[in-house]
Amino acid sequence: MAAVPIAAVLVCVAFGRAAAEPAAGDSARWAPEPPLPATRSAEWETLAAGLPEEARLGAVYRLRYNRADGPAILAGLAVHDELQRRPLLEAVFGYAFSRERGLGSAEGNLPLGRRHRVLLGGSLYRRTATKDAWIVGEAENTIFALLARTDDRDHYEAEGFEAHVQWRPGSDVGLSAGGVVETQRPLRTRTRVALTGHDDRFRENPAIDRGDDGLVWGEGRIGPEAIPARGGSRVVVRYERSGDPIDRDFDYARIRIQGNWRQRVGRGQTARLRVIVGSTRSGSLPLQRVWDLGGIGTLRGTPFKRFHGDQLFLANAEWALRARKNLDAFAFLDWGAAWFGRDRWNDARPTLDGGVGLRVGEGPLAVTLARNLQRSDAPFLVGVRLGGTWE
Repeated sequence: MAAVPIAAVLVCVAFGRAAAEPAAGDSARWAPEPPLPATRSAEWETLAAGLPEEARLGAVYRLRYNRADGPAILAGLAVHDELQRRPLLEAVFGYAFSRERGLGSAEGNLPLGRRHRVLLGGSLYRRTATKDAWIVGEAENTIFALLARTDDRDHYEAEGFEAHVQWRPGSDVGLSAGGVVETQRPLRTRTRVALTGHDDRFRENPAIDRGDDGLVWGEGRIGPEAIPARGGSRVVVRYERSGDPIDRDFDYARIRIQGNWRQRVGRGQTARLRVIVGSTRSGSLPLQRVWDLGGIGTLRGTPFKRFHGDQLFLANAEWALRARKNLDAFAFLDWGAAWFGRDRWNDARPTLDGGVGLRVGEGPLAVTLARNLQRSDAPFLVGVRLGGTWE
């Protein structure tokens, strides 16, 4: 990301979910009865299907700001089980003020078996979608959009439904599959309001291929869902097929493989590696599915989204040293390319970037200085992150 005002680094905005906590139980028979909580826990008997004995009802709120929606506020209720990352039930509705559009979703997930190793679920939704969630998170993007008129996500509207099944036989293995049927519509830049910014306006939100998408997908994971600080590794493989057996407007098949590795290599020293390979095996990707590389979260010494393609290769390596308490100094190398045509590797021309940075603990605040190492006249680019990690 290009240099941004110092104010962007100093502001912290809270996003996420607020769930009502159940009251603590009595530890002695003669202790006074605790007051009833504002929201009581739902107490269910365990069924053969594996429904949890206890679930919690809580409020859900989400706030965001981007150049397509402007300010968007969503709120609702959710029932959560502590053993599941997905909610058992959730209904969230809201409004995007700049484009005057209602948004919302209703989701349900049913755990099966005593250990909840199988999860069935589905949802209905109308939402502002993006292909860039793997590059920058929504909270971080909102902060920079509000403070520095910088929106690093490209947006489109998606309306439809999806269904999925997940199987977790162990903590280091996961398999899942699902299907999606949705209508995808382009969105225009609708706002220019921000505290400050290098430009007077947001960049234009790019066009997409309008139409209906029918997608089936499968995903496998080996390794933990979150790599612990002490180190570990994970590989995730995802395959997507649009057009058959759900015949809609688009027709393509692609695969994406991501590997992450982290290891402590000495006192106060950590090494990390991420490798991503993506390939479109057949058909033609719609514009909203094309991979982009350059800038934040990808090639940090390259201008933002300089490269595009239906083929992708990206490798990021980092060595970090604890400089002071809660402050890490690190050096990194980024190597990658995006291009069109799976048989045209000669057209890829991978880019090699390198740089140094400072990070507060494990994040989210980090500042980097990077440049293209293949050009002697390449400029240095300053990047600021307020969230996001490789894992």
